[in-house]
Amino acid sequence: MPRALPLAALTLWLLTVHAAPAACYDQANGVQRRFTLNGAEALDTKTGLIWHRCSLGTTWNGARGCEGETAFVNLDEAKRRAAAEGVGWRVPSGPELQSIIDRSCGAPVVDPAVFPDIRPDDDGAADYWTTSPVGAANLVYFFDFMSGDADAHSRGFHLAVRLVRDGPQRP
Repeated sequence: MPRALPLAALTLWLLTVHAAPAACYDQANGVQRRFTLNGAEALDTKTGLIWHRCSLGTTWNGARGCEGETAFVNLDEAKRRAAAEGVGWRVPSGPELQSIIDRSCGAPVVDPAVFPDIRPDDDGAADYWTTSPVGAANLVYFFDFMSGDADAHSRGFHLAVRLVRDGPQRP
């Protein structure tokens, strides 16, 4: 008959077999290591993309984070406003926006230390545009930053926007 494991040994075995999930954005000692923060911008060292830390309509205000009201705009307006931000800024594609989602962050599915202005709406969602079309139905993907889920809307629907641009060329 097999011997029963002492409680301490069983606990240690469970901890090693069932390791905790990875921390948000590969954190170490409570500090995320994926993004290099530079004021209003965050360089994603995994993809090389540079992100606005604040949603369209809000502005970076140093240690206080993002101030103002998030702009909820249709996709064409989002593209116009991205172009007005300067050279290279754009509404992200679906894969680009999905790349910053990390479900291990909880809700929101992005680190609020990197993107401090994600707030759920009355329905509990925080929906952000992409430029990726869905089939031939003239729908476009968006992602909910509270759940990480993707869905689609028509171009005229009003959603939030997180702008992106290409980072420096990597060797």
